[in-house]
Amino acid sequence: MKRWITACILLLSLTLPLCAQAAVPEAIEVPIIMYHKVTKDRGQLGKFAITPEEFEKDLRFLEGSDFSPVTMADLIRFVHGDGDLPARPVVLSFDDGYFGDYHYVFPLVVQYNTPVVSSIIGKVTDEYTAEGRVDIIYPHLIWPQIVEMTESGLVEIQNHSYDLHRSNRGVSGAMRRRGEEISAYQTRLAEDLMKLQTRAEEVLGAAPTTFTYPFGAKSDGTDGILQELGFQASLMTEGKRNVITRGDPGCLFSLGRIIRPHGRGLEEILAD
Repeated sequence: MKRWITACILLLSLTLPLCAQAAVPEAIEVPIIMYHKVTKDRGQLGKFAITPEEFEKDLRFLEGSDFSPVTMADLIRFVHGDGDLPARPVVLSFDDGYFGDYHYVFPLVVQYNTPVVSSIIGKVTDEYTAEGRVDIIYPHLIWPQIVEMTESGLVEIQNHSYDLHRSNRGVSGAMRRRGEEISAYQTRLAEDLMKLQTRAEEVLGAAPTTFTYPFGAKSDGTDGILQELGFQASLMTEGKRNVITRGDPGCLFSLGRIIRPHGRGLEEILAD
């Protein structure tokens, strides 16, 4: 009898640590908001353009709410077990790298101490930087502005492709062309995306971690190619909230985003 009791105690002592290790992974809902242009030109306002006053209203709402703005780096660290997330995280993302991001958005980001994510297009950034023109009519960011924003610690730069932000012969963005061999598709995608990765590393000292799909367009297997290229996340345009799970790197790909249009504020969006 004594031997049986001793054996049971030994078995229990070996089993308890294993049970403790088998805890369910932490998961948290993260809405990602998608902004495009911020402008004072009322003729442009609509689904993809809002006023600076509307953006500031969003920031004032966040300041008084229990939502906490985070970046893609924060999500990645959480998933890989290197950090925690606040109880109600939200990501504010900007697409295309418009000049308004610097002229209107950046001062407000600094004023309210709010981190945002900006996905830039490499080719237009290079072209506009080479031209050297800087004024409010200027439609896109240039590298010196991007450097200034990233050095603030409040603007995280991500990859929106080098030159895939266009439609060509019925193919949008990062989609695979009809009849295109998978190897040719992989090469074409890698050459474009890595061109911006290299350029960003040269100028900013670090390559983006996330690929933001132009138009939200992709093909089967595209996320797998991104992972092979070293990307740790990807953003779509599908209007859904996301569940981010610690220990599951796959949950960071094809993340949905909710568009913020003119006339519908962040408070209303997050209340849905």
